[in-house]
Formats: sequence, structure tokens, C-alpha cells
Amino acid sequence: MVSPIGCSLTALILTIGLCQVAVPVEAERDARTLVKFMVEAVGGTERLRALKDVEYEYTYLQPDGKKDVSLERYIFDGELSWAKYLTREAFVAPQLEGELVQGFDGSESWATLNGSLIDDPNLNKINDFMRKTNFYWFTMMFKLLDPGINYKRLPSRVVNGVEYDVVEVFFEEGVGDAQDTYVLYVNPVTHLIDQFLFTVMDFGMSQPLLMVVKYAEVDGLKLPTARSYVASDWEGNIRGDKWTAEISDKIRFGNDFTKVQFQRPSQ
Repeated sequence: MVSPIGCSLTALILTIGLCQVAVPVEAERDARTLVKFMVEAVGGTERLRALKDVEYEYTYLQPDGKKDVSLERYIFDGELSWAKYLTREAFVAPQLEGELVQGFDGSESWATLNGSLIDDPNLNKINDFMRKTNFYWFTMMFKLLDPGINYKRLPSRVVNGVEYDVVEVFFEEGVGDAQDTYVLYVNPVTHLIDQFLFTVMDFGMSQPLLMVVKYAEVDGLKLPTARSYVASDWEGNIRGDKWTAEISDKIRFGNDFTKVQFQRPSQ
């Protein structure tokens, strides 16, 4: 998993396993253009926002076969997030019995177990992470032009016979909850991100993971509906064979969700 939300790194300085190098303005502009083409290729941010909200079924499958399955709901304006867990065997509180519901109302996260609010700092950290992370993974390809993001063009890399344009993405101070780094592999023909490297600093993981992405088209958008990741190094070399899969299915936009449905319960 990841701390998708974004990340806070000093502008124009590369960190996390890379030498600290000032980013030339020209190189940054060129890298941003590659990202701009990618956002257009997946359908564009305005198209996503016009659909207003989404519901889908999300499956997180560990290498040992254990999985979490949740019904996810988001409102794009304000990045509101809600989920009801249908299965919890893997990452999300497998030790708890009962119906677990999580929410993020745009300012704070919350969770209930069998209708009662959870008051446990460790569980609430996981709840907050999941609400923001799942939203980010679903919308990531549309958010990579958000304010506060910086870009650097890296040398091209060849994977499976494709010479990829490579862009490092990092974030200005105060953007997001954690200091993560992304290295994007942009397909020169489709302009899609076929894979990327990322860190998970929310959980102290400064060594990268490699995420491989497959897309499906829904309502005019190309969505990263099948993702799988494994340990890697900063050159994209895979370490081991323990792949984790993330699948988004039964996607439905335009559900007329209201912000009230995402608010923290009163009890």
C-alpha cells in the first residue's frame, strides 16, 4: 500500500535514496509536459470531476492469499471517502469481529464497529490511512497536476522492450500527510503510466515498491483498476516474488451521494 496522498518534500530537491540535486526549470517543465499528456490520455481531470462521485468494490489481496474487500464510495469535490468492509482477513483490523465502516468527511477520519465509534489511536491511524490512500490510488492519474507538485525528468528506462519516459514526482512542504516519492514510467505510445516506484513513509518504508498498472475504460475514463506491487530498488529491479494485488471492480459513477453520508456519526 502506499501513502498516496501525497507527500511533502522540499521543492526542487531529490531525496529518499537519491542524491540531492537541484532541478533545472527547463527539465522540470519537460517532465510536467509528460504528466500533462498522461492526464489527458486517461480522460482529464475535468471529466472525472463532472462525474461527481463513485462507488466500487475494492479487493486487497496479499501474497499469502488473505484479503480485504470493501465497498468504497467517494465524492470528488473535497475528496470525501467512505467504505464498508465486506471481508477483513489481511490489513484492516482482522482481529475485530463485526461490521467495520470508515469515513473521511474532508477534514477528519472516523470509523465505527457495529455502529459504535472506534476510539483507539492505532486503529484510527489505519482508518485514516485507508480512507486517504484508497481515494488517492483510484484518482492518482488525475491528480498528478495538482498544485504543490514538482517534477524531474530522469533518463529513459527499457522494460519488456519498451523505452519508457521516466519522471520523478515530489511534493512541496505541507502537501499531504507523508513524505513519499514517486518515479513514473510513462509509455511513449499510449502516454499512460504502466508502472511506478513509490515509498510508504507513513509506515517508515523508505525503500521503494514497484507498482504495475492495468487500465479499464469506464464512462470515458481510463482507470487503474488492476494494480500489483512488489519490493524493488530505485532502478526498478524487482526484489523477491511476493506480489500484492489491488483490484477495483463494479465501478459506478454519478450516484448522487451527499456530504452528510460521509460525516462522523454522533454516537
